[in-house]
Amino acid sequence: MGYTIKCQSLILLAWLVLLANSSHVAASTIGLPTRDQNPILQPYYLPSMGFASHPGWQYSHSLFITNTFQTESNNNETLVIDAESYRYDFAIAYQQNNWRMNTKIPLIFNQGGSLDGLIEGWHDFFGLSEGERKSNPNDQLNIEYINNGQTVFLQNKSTNDIGDIEVALSYRLAGDEKQSTEISAGIELPTGSIETNSGNEAIDLALWLVHQRSVTEMTELYGLIAYSRFGSGGQLGEQLNADTWVAQLGTEHTFNQNITGILQFDVHSALIKNSALKAFGNSLQVQVGLKFRNWIANHNLDLFFSEDIYSGSAPDITFGVRISSRD
Repeated sequence: MGYTIKCQSLILLAWLVLLANSSHVAASTIGLPTRDQNPILQPYYLPSMGFASHPGWQYSHSLFITNTFQTESNNNETLVIDAESYRYDFAIAYQQNNWRMNTKIPLIFNQGGSLDGLIEGWHDFFGLSEGERKSNPNDQLNIEYINNGQTVFLQNKSTNDIGDIEVALSYRLAGDEKQSTEISAGIELPTGSIETNSGNEAIDLALWLVHQRSVTEMTELYGLIAYSRFGSGGQLGEQLNADTWVAQLGTEHTFNQNITGILQFDVHSALIKNSALKAFGNSLQVQVGLKFRNWIANHNLDLFFSEDIYSGSAPDITFGVRISSRD
């Protein structure tokens, strides 16, 4: 498993210290807009937590920095992922009564990067598995997937491009001051490119349900369950499953007037047909973060990181930052 007892103890201790100094403040946006940042799977539509349910305009800027080194092989398949990826998402929404329309525009950068040394130090500090990372040259880009002797995916040159734009319509089914349930339908448009691995040049569809509930004056629970249907496209072509399931489950706890802690788990089913590789199978990762309320006037700042709990089922580490408007 990705986390050792040392890492688990540090995280638990940090939460207990903050819990001891808690006071209630109502939260605005709930959850983190995270997803599996595996660079091979970037072009495919995986819904995530989004905006809070309140009237008017809302927007956010999110940046994800992902560093991955992973090698797997069996009798039929060989996979190498040695890459650093940057994803910037600009999201904007407008809500009137129970209806909300939102759009997400991504920019995707794949490169060799410059954080390999920092990641090795991060893994050493938290006692996390290194695998073969230290035996390979730092800061190179090499992504290759071979299935039955055929190269299905190959990228060894840096790219940057606009990704597939997401458009979604949401409707609030029920809610009051303590809980809310919302259903959403979305479409991912073929604005990205197969050549730059920023899109699958096909239309993807998704349907999801979100529920959030106040369990105490200081603690919120939330969850998302989604179904995604992929268009036939991208470098993976016929290797890709036609659909997948996505789930997110998390909690936010308000520590004081300005700080909220976030703990979130992300799961999705396998995206590749008949693959025995962990990177293409069922995925489980965790996000740990802090929300700084009114970091700048009427804006919140979220700082977080993601780690694979089921080792190898998601990238080694993703660092994230989000700036979002307040209600």
